Parts: sequence; structure tokens; C-alpha cells
Amino acid sequence: MRIFEMFYRAGNAAVGGIVDQAIDTFDNRDDAWDWAANELELLAQTSTYGEADDTAVREAVWKALKKAFPEAVFKTVRA
Repeated sequence: MRIFEMFYRAGNAAVGGIVDQAIDTFDNRDDAWDWAANELELLAQTSTYGEADDTAVREAVWKALKKAFPEAVFKTVRA
């Protein structure tokens, strides 16, 4: 199980579902992050998962999305 800094396993599973859906739905990190951040805010409004919009959770989600959508590195070749 992936850890997203939620207090309980069920919270980590819920956030993991958000991350998985973002990765499956979007083809770039920015769009995936925008959607996932909104979903975290909605999840945080529940009485059970109020920590979903904590900084540690957001950073863990960003790290997972960064891993799923690595930045392309271009090197210029000039003579």
C-alpha cells in the first residue's frame, strides 16, 4: 500500500484512488494535479478525512504524480 500521509489506511486508500484516477485520466502532470488537488479539497470536507488537504498529503500526491509524469529533459547539441 502506498502511503500518502493520511491518518488511517482507508484514508491512504482513498487518496491512492484519487492519484490512480488522475494518472489514468490525464496525460500531463499539471492537469492531473489540478484535478487531484480539487478532489483532495472535496475529500477533506468529509468528517472522516479532514486531513486530506494537509501539506504533507498534498506533497505526497505531488510526488506520486511527478513520478508518473516525469519531465522531459532536452539537451541542446550545438557545435
